Amino acid sequence: MLTRSILLVSILASTACAGKRGSSAHLAADPQAAVREFMAAVKANDLVAMGSLWGSDKGPANDWMKNDELRKRLTVIRSVLVHDSLIVEAGSLPGNSEAERVVRVRVMRGRCVPVVPFTTRHYQTRWLVSAIDLDAAGNPARPCP
Repeated sequence: MLTRSILLVSILASTACAGKRGSSAHLAADPQAAVREFMAAVKANDLVAMGSLWGSDKGPANDWMKNDELRKRLTVIRSVLVHDSLIVEAGSLPGNSEAERVVRVRVMRGRCVPVVPFTTRHYQTRWLVSAIDLDAAGNPARPCP
């Protein structure tokens, strides 16, 4: 009887979680904060947090992207952005539209310190990371150029 109750609770909990995976409440108040929070999620290998801070004009990717596709994309992004520490440069540059700002980040991995541009997008009253120049980050498995 106890096993059935535990199974039922597990099913109900997983059903409740099967809807939206993220919330715009977790979005950052400015472009630099969005990048800092996203990179903290990268360091923690927290794909759910990454998906709530990464997205487009549709909102956080957790809210609209298919789960398998989202997991694959975030896994690749995480593998390229693995880091020891980072410095988010003060200020931001204009992006391709009024709603975008570019934030430059010094990503430190051992002796390598690539500067990676992150495009952030204003969404409602908050900011999301919308694009990352992964080529600028380099391959963490290879020596510095």
